[in-house]
Amino acid sequence: MFLDGGHKYETVKSDLLNVHPVLKNNGTILCDDYNLSYAPGVRKAIDEFVNNNNLNLRIFNSRFAEITKK
Repeated sequence: MFLDGGHKYETVKSDLLNVHPVLKNNGTILCDDYNLSYAPGVRKAIDEFVNNNNLNLRIFNSRFAEITKK
């Protein structure tokens, strides 16, 4: 699943919760805009989601966040 939606914390958090079942089926979530200086809510929501759900996180080019099951 590729997420490239809003840049507000609440929007990203909601998007991640909605696509969480993808991970339960051994899928991957790839998020765009992970490290935008003008949108820190993106990174906050992703980091929080990963930590709260005990998931793996890999960052590519400071832009993409890959989320998978451990």
